[in-house]
Amino acid sequence: MATADRNDGAELDAFLSAHAPVKSDAHFAAGTVVGDWRLTGFLGRGGSSEVYRAVHAVSSKAAAVKMLLRDDAAARARFDREARFVNANEDAAFPRCLGAGEYEGRPFVAMELLEPVELPCTDGAVADYILAVAAGVAVLHSQGLVHRDLKPQNVMRRENGDLVIIDFGLLKPVSSETTDRLPMSISVVDGKAVGVGTPRYSAPEQFGGGGITPAADIHALGAIVDECFKGNLPRCWERIVRRATSSIPGQRYSDIRAFMHAVRTRHRARHLLAAAVLVAAIALATTAVIWRAESNRAKKSEEDRLMQERIDREHEEIREMLQRDVY
Repeated sequence: MATADRNDGAELDAFLSAHAPVKSDAHFAAGTVVGDWRLTGFLGRGGSSEVYRAVHAVSSKAAAVKMLLRDDAAARARFDREARFVNANEDAAFPRCLGAGEYEGRPFVAMELLEPVELPCTDGAVADYILAVAAGVAVLHSQGLVHRDLKPQNVMRRENGDLVIIDFGLLKPVSSETTDRLPMSISVVDGKAVGVGTPRYSAPEQFGGGGITPAADIHALGAIVDECFKGNLPRCWERIVRRATSSIPGQRYSDIRAFMHAVRTRHRARHLLAAAVLVAAIALATTAVIWRAESNRAKKSEEDRLMQERIDREHEEIREMLQRDVY
């Protein structure tokens, strides 16, 4: 898909440049003190918020401070939802919350500073990456929640290499029925649809007001795998991505664990086919040996029969000669 499409709907271009200088279009200048944090760099802008690099005024600990810009109920609800989630969850798959508050009437949340991740492109690296992300998604699903905006930009890493899922503004409870139709909170900011996810990765039902289920996140994971391979999927991944990104939720993997199992066993079908071919080859070779043995045996039996007939004829001729001589 075109680069423009990839950028559309980006909720957190934040964090993509951890050391970017403060830009003139940032709402807050370097040196601004927000709660206990002093802003030092502008990291990026999403649909309704900006993210800044900051340091703690006392400890000098680095952090990422996300601040809400839009003053409307829907944007505020999404921001508060994310702040509550990050503050309440201590799982390693999610960013650590370092504080929250308001500045000039705008809510903010301070989180650990993370680094961007370059998408892998080899079979083993893609599997490790997507399984690590899926493990975090499994934690969300176990809590009855759906992320709804999984994409490469929303997967960051710590200094130790651990992957972390970010941006929980579109977090939703799982619908009780796949046919439920939830009210859609869509708004347009700078020509972008905010509140439905990112088109390149989001499931079709997210744009139609359909029931929100874990299948939406599975669709996004399949789309991310496709992105890793730039659309040139190895054969062992084709079935996985095709099923994960089905336009029909019920035809995707039944749950995130089933998706992870498919990734882990992606080579099994090829190995089983190779084993079947080997067994067939051995069976064919064995049959050929037996056939040759039987053929040789039959050939020898035929030769023995012909020899015996020749001997019998010679005996008969000798007997006739002797009888002529006697009489």
